[in-house]
Amino acid sequence: MTTEELLEKLELIQKLKCETPTLEIKSANRGCPKHLYDSLSSFSNQDDGGIIIFGVDEKQNYKEVGVYDPQDIQKKINEQCLQMEPVVRTLLTVVENAAEIPGADITDRPVFYQGKGRMKGSFTRVGDSDEPMTEYEVYSYEAYRKKYQDDIRVIERASFASLNQEMLANYIELLKKGKTRLAAI
Repeated sequence: MTTEELLEKLELIQKLKCETPTLEIKSANRGCPKHLYDSLSSFSNQDDGGIIIFGVDEKQNYKEVGVYDPQDIQKKINEQCLQMEPVVRTLLTVVENAAEIPGADITDRPVFYQGKGRMKGSFTRVGDSDEPMTEYEVYSYEAYRKKYQDDIRVIERASFASLNQEMLANYIELLKKGKTRLAAI
């Protein structure tokens, strides 16, 4: 991201007075935020990724407050990125201290914080917040990656007798309606 693009994003946040699905701010004037995992996960788990701008304080009407130490914050952001699965590779822009988090390939999702595991460490972006993924959302990525086809998968322990015979007969009759060839079978 260029410096001009970053400044445009900063102006947008200050104008809107809120974060967006792809933009987040952190004050970081007194130190690096300790838990970026939720944002790293949620931004990585969306196609467009996201941007975290450091040095802007939401509590002070989105005022620029600066960053305590640009060199150290980059190191600490990277340390947190290394604790993600798969590892998140941010693009850091130092002019206004921003971390651009690219969207992970869909086959690598969900991106999650290793310290909490796949189920509790996977997040998705909803508006301006990072929300824990549901069990279904996490499963959906795994099903895509492993090419599960739940709708055609054979259930070994099921038998014909397991089916409700009355409902099955009604279903077959509905299929046969108006289809002479099928009705003859």
